Amino acid sequence: MNPAIEKLEDYLAELQSTEASGSIADRADHIGLINRIDTAIQQLELCESYGITGGSKFFSLPGTGDPNYDNYVVAHDCESHRPENWEEVLFDGRSIRLQQGDLVIQK
Repeated sequence: MNPAIEKLEDYLAELQSTEASGSIADRADHIGLINRIDTAIQQLELCESYGITGGSKFFSLPGTGDPNYDNYVVAHDCESHRPENWEEVLFDGRSIRLQQGDLVIQK
């Protein structure tokens, strides 16, 4: 397992085992910290499961300026420069439509 995740899990367990004292604001801060650490662990696990690293590149799909044409599909070019030869890639047997602002991650 990733050592950073292990450290965060240890810290989370420590936070969860201690009861926040003080004002309502102090207790809310304590619960908020627990939630943020838990979210960070989930995000790191997701990145690890997909091989996303600090060197991965992220791209946001641009808009076309015409809302009628702001959908994208993922296609396999079949080693052809001719779009009529391309094949749409299906995910779990389904077509997906991407839109302006969706992220593309290059590992």
